[in-house]
Amino acid sequence: MSERYHIAVVGAGPGGLSAAARAAQTGVSHILLEQSPAHANTIQRYQKGKHVMAEPGILPLRSPLKFEVGTREKILGEWADGLGEHQVNVRYNADVTAISGSRGDFRLTLKSGEEISAEYVIFAIGLQGNPRRLGVPGDDLPCVQYTLDDPDEYKDETILVVGAGDAAIENAVALSKQNKVIIVNRSGEFARCKDGNLALILKHIEEEKLDCLYKTQCSALSATPEAEKPYLLTLSTDKGEINMPCHRIIARLGAIAPRKFVESCGIRFPSTDPAALPELSPQYESSVPGLYVIGALAGYPLIKQAMNQGYEVVESIMGRECAPADEPLLAKKFARLPGRQSVSEVLAAMQSTIPLFSDVNPLMFRELILGSEIHVPVAGEAIFRRNDYTNTFFSILSGSVEIEVGEGAGARRIPLSAGQFFGEMGFRTSPYGNGLCRQRLRPY
Repeated sequence: MSERYHIAVVGAGPGGLSAAARAAQTGVSHILLEQSPAHANTIQRYQKGKHVMAEPGILPLRSPLKFEVGTREKILGEWADGLGEHQVNVRYNADVTAISGSRGDFRLTLKSGEEISAEYVIFAIGLQGNPRRLGVPGDDLPCVQYTLDDPDEYKDETILVVGAGDAAIENAVALSKQNKVIIVNRSGEFARCKDGNLALILKHIEEEKLDCLYKTQCSALSATPEAEKPYLLTLSTDKGEINMPCHRIIARLGAIAPRKFVESCGIRFPSTDPAALPELSPQYESSVPGLYVIGALAGYPLIKQAMNQGYEVVESIMGRECAPADEPLLAKKFARLPGRQSVSEVLAAMQSTIPLFSDVNPLMFRELILGSEIHVPVAGEAIFRRNDYTNTFFSILSGSVEIEVGEGAGARRIPLSAGQFFGEMGFRTSPYGNGLCRQRLRPY
């Protein structure tokens, strides 16, 4: 006879840990299943001493577990203490290979063949166990690695770091202290990183502490008989093909959802696009009644967001009303708008009025608007003037705006109405983060 619980949580990342801790705190029958030998496997694999940010800073934390800015080691230690304090029922090396059933009667099959029954399931498996590979011939050679634990292990090597996000930048900078490092960026800029990391990598490049190859992609990898640098990475650049001898390659290209497994559980996606997110309700419930998806798999890679979702899902399962943690923040942001609409009504009006946002996942849209500003200008007010510096993109929710182009006798005005947009067209988009809605879209 299989074990039976009210809630089964799959994945002991930040979201799963928070959900299980909340279940334990409230005395709910639960089990936390983690395929690896330790909690928070993704963070366990961060490089040693990594400084972990608690973003977004404006968002309050909802969780029985502690989380604030600190080193990887400090955060992992506090979570381990929290698991013990709340007596969370956690099982490690428990790899879930199948989930079947629906609300009230789920069956979870483990790799060992054991079955566990639960009334509700919270899916918090994350993405980092499924890293995006180089995708070129030779990417299975032993010189390629997709994580970096301790950069100080490597010395006097030529190392290529492939990627342009935060992880790639942090790895490249740490390795450059005692190695020759070249970071390979397929774009012409670093557009997917935090502002602090952007300044850090540009400073290191300017000071020649490491090199950067922009607009460059990997095309092949091979072993060479040369003992000093035993591998050769072939790169395609805007100036032609080049070969880079090296000792190792650190590929930090993000991760992709284990979609085949997720869909086998009955969870639907809105399209075949590999980047598509599962269909979820505002309470994070999937297309399978009683099966909830939180964290990176739901499109929320930030630790604090995932922890809040874990807490909120348990509250929802237990029938307790729990508005999202960002509700008061959005309510305050919308207070200047005319009318007395709820947060949900304003967000729905924005998505129905502004075509640019009509297909955005509603949960993700909340995050985007949280990072935006609301303007309610008076009639005739200038939003910005010719030659003003701006990095802002405006969407019109209601009313109209006139854009004056040309000068003197050739000047004319172009009217824009609700649903249209204007401003800086070269903005950087992010899956996280308008009257008039001003958006400065950048990763947290």
